[in-house]
Amino acid sequence: MIVETEPNGFLMVRYKLYFNQQRPDPEDPWVLAYFQEHGLQPRRELQEEHAGIRYKLLHFGQCYLGRHVGNLGALYQKGVEHSVLAVHLQEFLPQATDATVREAAAGLEETAMHEVTGQLAEQLYEEARFETGEDHNLAASIDANTVVRAFLAAYAGIAEADG
Repeated sequence: MIVETEPNGFLMVRYKLYFNQQRPDPEDPWVLAYFQEHGLQPRRELQEEHAGIRYKLLHFGQCYLGRHVGNLGALYQKGVEHSVLAVHLQEFLPQATDATVREAAAGLEETAMHEVTGQLAEQLYEEARFETGEDHNLAASIDANTVVRAFLAAYAGIAEADG
């Protein structure tokens, strides 16, 4: 989800939330479920395309969405952390000390690797730690053995499904 704000009248703000229709971000289903659970309806719902990517665009007014912004921000932060963890896993797996993991990761196509690391990020999210480095970028850390066990279990499921 991409969030934009713009002025909307006297000291007010319009929230514009963009949901990628081709490759949803991790927080997208959480945010949409939050809207449904709280009965929040956008003022406008549009379909837009940017750089060949289709987006569903929801407009909300500040007064209407105001007291929910903190909760939505927490869901957005969790989505960012989820994405950072998935990237960490994508970098970790091909370089793992476990040869079986390295070979299995090398054998996955890019789409399959993206899917499995997304699933692992969701599964391992609570065990990961996130911190901002000196470069002001968010980084994830997680026990390597935990990742290896989870990946091998996930990979066994993939191999069984392909089998």
